[in-house]
Amino acid sequence: MFKFRLASVLRLRKHHEKLCLEKVGKCIIQLQEAVQRKEELIAQIAKLESDFSAVLEGVISSEKVKLYKNYIVHQQNLLALQEELILEKRKNLAETREKLVQAMKEKKIIDKLKEKQFVRYQQEQDKKEQNFQDELAVTSKRR
Repeated sequence: MFKFRLASVLRLRKHHEKLCLEKVGKCIIQLQEAVQRKEELIAQIAKLESDFSAVLEGVISSEKVKLYKNYIVHQQNLLALQEELILEKRKNLAETREKLVQAMKEKKIIDKLKEKQFVRYQQEQDKKEQNFQDELAVTSKRR
């Protein structure tokens, strides 16, 4: 019966690969959320600018103009921060993908080793079986 000596290492590598895959999934979700938040901020800024244009067409109050301007600038600052966050999330995703690729390679190495050892085991078993069959043939001819 074939028993792979590095079965525990293979199990560990598979678990590590699974964890890396989950991390990649989380990074993708975080990136999508950050991009969605950026799109929301862009839409909000566009709405504020259109509202600001409407305020300028009516009776102009300096306080309202100042308030709108300050809020638009604040939203634009938030947008810049969100863009930085997106860049950071993309960087994290790239790093996590690299770790996943490395984990997959490590698991594949152990898998290949297991396959080679199994093939060697099968060859040894076939050889033993052939020797046994040869012994049977020789002993049956002697009788």
